[in-house]
Amino acid sequence: MADSKLIGIVTALLFLASTQHARAEISLEHLLTIDQLLSTNDTQALQSYLERNPELLTGDDELSAELRNFYNAATTGNLNFGYTAGPVGAAGTEATENELLH
Repeated sequence: MADSKLIGIVTALLFLASTQHARAEISLEHLLTIDQLLSTNDTQALQSYLERNPELLTGDDELSAELRNFYNAATTGNLNFGYTAGPVGAAGTEATENELLH
């Protein structure tokens, strides 16, 4: 699942009407798209969306900072999904030959 802090910030900003500090020019359409990508945990699509909309990463606001953190982690392959591997040889966890071929 995507970072819960990022999801919380996006949700809060959906309802935020004030503009203070140097906020990135983030439209409601941008927020809804980001929310949808986070809700479906589509991190690759979110990374692509940020590449197509680099202005979302330029503000001094919390959302821009979190999006920059996400983007930097995604581009370096350091996204942490909290995955914990099961014990080796646990029932039902061995990959089948078909899974290994694909």
